[in-house]
Amino acid sequence: MKGVQRHIITLLHLSLIAAMLSTSFLATRGFFNDTITSKQYGLEIICLSAGLLFVITFAFKNQFLFTKIDLLVVLFATWYLVNELFSDGNYTQMNQILFGLFLWGLVYMFIRQLSDNTPFIWGVSIIWMLVVLLQSGLGLMQLYGLENSYHGLFSITGTFHNPGPFSGFVVSGLPVALSVISYQSTVSSQKLSEKKLGVSGLGLGLMRRLGLRHGLGFGLRLGLGLKYSIQILGWITLVLILLVLPPAQSRAAWIAGLAACFYVIANHSKVRNYREKWRTRFIKIRKPIRVIILSLTITAILAGAYGLYIMKKGSADGRMLIWQITSELIKEKPLLGHGAGSFDAKYMDAQAEWFASGKGTSAQGLVAGSPEAPFNELLKLWLEKGLIAVSLVAALLYYIFAPAKKSKRKEQSELTNPGLIIAFKGSLITLLTFGLFSYPFDISSFTLQLVILLALLAGTSKPLFRISGQKRLLLSIPITFVIIPGSVYFFPQRQEYYKAMKTWQDADQLYNYRSYQASVAAYEEALNTLKSNGLFLQMYGKALSMDEEYQKSNEVLAEAKFYKSSQIIQNTLGDNHKALGNYAQAEEAYIKSAQMIPSLVFPKYLLAKLYSESGQHNKAKQIAETILNSEVKVESSATREIMNEMNKISEQLSVSSMTDD
Repeated sequence: MKGVQRHIITLLHLSLIAAMLSTSFLATRGFFNDTITSKQYGLEIICLSAGLLFVITFAFKNQFLFTKIDLLVVLFATWYLVNELFSDGNYTQMNQILFGLFLWGLVYMFIRQLSDNTPFIWGVSIIWMLVVLLQSGLGLMQLYGLENSYHGLFSITGTFHNPGPFSGFVVSGLPVALSVISYQSTVSSQKLSEKKLGVSGLGLGLMRRLGLRHGLGFGLRLGLGLKYSIQILGWITLVLILLVLPPAQSRAAWIAGLAACFYVIANHSKVRNYREKWRTRFIKIRKPIRVIILSLTITAILAGAYGLYIMKKGSADGRMLIWQITSELIKEKPLLGHGAGSFDAKYMDAQAEWFASGKGTSAQGLVAGSPEAPFNELLKLWLEKGLIAVSLVAALLYYIFAPAKKSKRKEQSELTNPGLIIAFKGSLITLLTFGLFSYPFDISSFTLQLVILLALLAGTSKPLFRISGQKRLLLSIPITFVIIPGSVYFFPQRQEYYKAMKTWQDADQLYNYRSYQASVAAYEEALNTLKSNGLFLQMYGKALSMDEEYQKSNEVLAEAKFYKSSQIIQNTLGDNHKALGNYAQAEEAYIKSAQMIPSLVFPKYLLAKLYSESGQHNKAKQIAETILNSEVKVESSATREIMNEMNKISEQLSVSSMTDD
């Protein structure tokens, strides 16, 4: 009976894992920034059930092994909170920090308690492949026009907002599929059974776990069926991923996939057995030949890297500029960081200072933009949480990827199949590699993947101590008193938050319809909940400006500047001050905007108009001629109109100066 109950609990856990990963398909719930917000909303709803199931089942678990990875996860979460408590910035509300730790801590514990359960681990790998397979299939349907994408400029997005996150999500299934396909049992008894009965180690393992000791014929047929079904799923997943990744054109995903595949193949049992032999044979080759082989290999790698670089050269140069400026911000507080949300608050001001000080080159000016993220999760972590957080992550990765001793590998193989451990480590490599060139952890689907992988791999780490018997029961009491009151405390707050996100979406639509007064009213309705959201305050301030409430707009934008630095805020401040007759303040705002992205002509155009209308004709002519002589980054009807108007200003002021002479 206990075995049946255990299998029922495993199935319940797997159904909730499937629901969590399936939130990646949510994209149309009516929220602002819907493709991201909907996924977070769905995950939070499912986590209510997960928390309840965890509270019920944890108290009845026989034992729990607390490992080194568990310790480092706890230390990282503790530092994340403590660092924010003593941060000077406070760019993110403390309630948001606490809720994030609560949510992801719950997901981690929910998965961690079954990370030693082989059917559960196999179930997670199957669900992982199914979700990735469906996303890949949707991407192919979008490519051939059978489904609409979620971005007007790209044909493939899956249920994400552009091809980048879609590709990063999909490629995480590549190492899992590859590992399943190339599965080889390392347990000698299973190999013996294979020889005698023709049954794979996977089939026998699942038979034992499912309690099929009797009825050998049926058990063998079921084992074989499971084995081949999973391998077929692996093949289909692998093929669809390889079909959809090239047209999605995400270089970060390609690099992540190659890194993960190399890891999986290099750690395959057959490759590992022959690795030393290959190394010995290579050393025996004459030195000149070895040098030639190594030179050709390095040349091929560099040629491939250069090919990826020139494929989207402007994008690559833009990211290198972002990393350079982010590094300058890191230097200000390298050990402790600036706090969560500091990139939004500081980056564009730092970019303006970079160009104003003369550090920025003309080539950098052409590729500069207004990024929402640093496109490198390591730099973002260092910027926000300092070197201490980076060191904790480095230690965590060391204990995950450090080669295990033979005795440790044998111990791991008894808990679960080593091939799955390699598969999950490969998936972690895809996330980490993709994160070096993108912003995956701003999206809940990627953070969920990361937490699932860490929780599963924590079970393979060295145990520090065992919690069982009375100690386990005593531990379940404080956990229960954290999860249940925490859920009760946060649930109404999150409901209010998502209500405000829907109101924000309504306000944005009204703004686009030019119903500025109605838009302002909607923004005011959501203000109390979203008062620390820099983007919300920016858009609210812009709506107030368009509704000609200039003074109130300035007040809102002054608050927005604390949480977000942007061109839009500076341009709107300039417009407001100009309308109020504060020409000096308007000039300052327009100049700051022009320094943020030197290649854009619009802030300079606003500045030229200000000078012209305020009677500063020499300055107006100088700015107009600067615009006319500048290289236009993007040719459009708007830029052509600006150029025509600058021509008129330049000609009028030239005629006026000649008349004065």
